[in-house]
Amino acid sequence: MLPLPPLPEPLPELRLGPSVRGEQVFIGGRKLRSSWSWRGNNRVRPTQLWLPLDLLESQLGFRRIDQKLEWFGRSRALVEIPRITLGDEVGLEVAEWLLSTGVSLRRNGDVLELTLPRARLQKLRRGRGATADRLVLDLDAPVLIQRLGNDLHLNLQFNPAQRHTLDKLGLRPQLQPHGLVLQGQATRLRSLSLADPWRVVLDGVNPVASATAMQRTLHSPTVAAWLRRGLVLERRLVKVGVKPLELVRAGGDLPAIGLALRPLTMANSQTGLRFLPQLAQPAQAVVAVNGGFFNRINEMPLGALRLNSRWLSGPILNRGVVAWDNARRLRFGRLQLQQTLRTGSGRRHRLDQLNSGYVKRGLSRYTRAWGPTYRPLSGQEEALLIVGGVVKAHFAHERLKRGVVIPDQTDLVVSRGGAPLPAKPGDRIRITSGSRSGLDQMQNVLGGGPLLLQNGRIVLNGRAEGFSSGFLALAASRTVVGQGQGGTWLLTMRGIGGGGPTLLETALAAKQLGLRDALNLDGGSSTTVVAGGSTVMNGRGGPPRIHNGLGLIPL
Repeated sequence: MLPLPPLPEPLPELRLGPSVRGEQVFIGGRKLRSSWSWRGNNRVRPTQLWLPLDLLESQLGFRRIDQKLEWFGRSRALVEIPRITLGDEVGLEVAEWLLSTGVSLRRNGDVLELTLPRARLQKLRRGRGATADRLVLDLDAPVLIQRLGNDLHLNLQFNPAQRHTLDKLGLRPQLQPHGLVLQGQATRLRSLSLADPWRVVLDGVNPVASATAMQRTLHSPTVAAWLRRGLVLERRLVKVGVKPLELVRAGGDLPAIGLALRPLTMANSQTGLRFLPQLAQPAQAVVAVNGGFFNRINEMPLGALRLNSRWLSGPILNRGVVAWDNARRLRFGRLQLQQTLRTGSGRRHRLDQLNSGYVKRGLSRYTRAWGPTYRPLSGQEEALLIVGGVVKAHFAHERLKRGVVIPDQTDLVVSRGGAPLPAKPGDRIRITSGSRSGLDQMQNVLGGGPLLLQNGRIVLNGRAEGFSSGFLALAASRTVVGQGQGGTWLLTMRGIGGGGPTLLETALAAKQLGLRDALNLDGGSSTTVVAGGSTVMNGRGGPPRIHNGLGLIPL
């Protein structure tokens, strides 16, 4: 018997190491509350590091362009970056990206530290012509670009002459221990980072416009005028059980004050995110808060958004909404929109979604309110274009990928997940929609969830509104719209020295403040209050980009 050949050497076992999660981050020496996940035994070089997308954008300077994430000369498609759920945020794996750019990482227990050596500002350059509002900062190394409150922070050194130039441009530079601070510029300047050589590009620099915007931000006399008319705008501390909460409250008897409640959104398309001041300023909102849920990756709405009797985004999953018209009283409830497509032969087909970023198998409907063009939101889609009750065109997936125009007064019926299309070109079609509650007939509707209070009773039932158990268990910053003692109220809450309120604690706090009806809106890092153009509260320190908001505007 011949001897057996020796067995090959075993392949080395890939050991990722233990996973550690935390809720505190030090970035550039500043303490922030944010979820993170670290995998690996090495305390300074993780095998994997997961950080929220919002944190990467607001506290490091990452920029998203055309579904790509860019930072100092490197670009990656978002769909190619591994992701997990971190609390109520989307977490991306970025260990190698940060380390290769020179960021030092350190894990101390459940605290994460990110540091980058302070760079030196070598030269300032202004754009010309079409780029006249552009300022280029030439650097000797990469920098952190942090948006904290109303200010833009860059960890770099600069000289008096450079400070004078920045001051002449209306950027209000200030030297702080961590570097350069541009006061009031957090939401006004767009930033782009480049490599070879290292540069930071700031767009939106306009000396005249900046000065005007700054006056608007600090126009306390205008805010004071509304306060004299009865507007309540206050910051207070409340306790729910033993948990202290910081709360900002705005509102009152709006018709008597001369204000109205209004959804805040982008004018021409429901795809994309903005800072809350960018949504509030066109509507001249005196006070504004963030609104309903959205998908941070594809930048699309996830819930009801109706403005002036026009559905910009339809409700999903029978979630809570607030609805109102010109009457004083708001209506609160859960809303499920029932849409039916009936063919000329009498067959009926259910349409699941209306102008929504929520994707599932079946048929969905899109109108011009979604935007001028539709592109697929899932892997395989087909569509029918319906004009005047007649199917005018069929679009296969490849054609949809190039984008199809949605004209006014038309419907685009989209099939997903292999669901059969209900008709063909030339067929007559009738589409109807409605709800049992009648909330869909109100002039304005904003969705959130879960519903917290109704007629003075706690009605919290997140499972009935399609929220996950993980979401329902979270303690996070909150935004609430409600009505009760004294009128209509916009509320934000966050924890003091610890976690934020749970949904039940949020409901109890709202009831403690005299609210009769209350709806939870998007929260966590999205939580924001803007008053008179100035940000007065953030959920996690930096101004977030959001899809929509809710504002108090002059009648």
